[in-house]
Amino acid sequence: MSKVLVTGGAGFIGSHLVDELVRKKYQVIVLDNLSTGSLKNLKFVKNKIKFIKCDLSKKKNLAKLLHRVDYVFHLAGLSEVNASIKNPNKYYKANVIGTLNILNSVRHLKLKKFIYSASASCYGNPEKIPTDEKAEIQTLSPYASTKWISEKLILQRATVQRLPAISLRFFNVYGPRSRASGPYSAVIGIFAKQKLANKPLTITRY
Repeated sequence: MSKVLVTGGAGFIGSHLVDELVRKKYQVIVLDNLSTGSLKNLKFVKNKIKFIKCDLSKKKNLAKLLHRVDYVFHLAGLSEVNASIKNPNKYYKANVIGTLNILNSVRHLKLKKFIYSASASCYGNPEKIPTDEKAEIQTLSPYASTKWISEKLILQRATVQRLPAISLRFFNVYGPRSRASGPYSAVIGIFAKQKLANKPLTITRY
């Protein structure tokens, strides 16, 4: 049975990934500091996974926890643009230092694949929509910068140390367990909540 590590596995996207990995009979380890995720998101699989509460930005050596891991899905990190502007140091620590620590912790493993959840925020305000993956990089916020720096760190390891890695630049992800309230909620989640409550869809102009 293959062993899989999911960082940020108690979050919106991560928990759905964990559900699917369990369904496919993988042995799953979840690392999450629960700053934005919740154990409620893992309630259907809690007895089928190994959960470790862990802050990747502080934990430099995770090697003992990751013995014989085959795959790594690195989803852990902070993702609010406005919050990153107010506290860029916090975002650098969580996203960049956290990524560096997990990379250093798996460097001696014979991984089959390292999958990183990057962000389409690296494109800034693209001229063309749909946006091609080769579009110009223009990071317009500390959040975007930290995700782009982390992506470059991973791809550098892929080139220099032959880490079998891939980076997926997510756009607007939505679905069950996504946040549907508050200033940082995705618009699709807000629309869905309003529709279910038979309320008009609100559009804010700037």
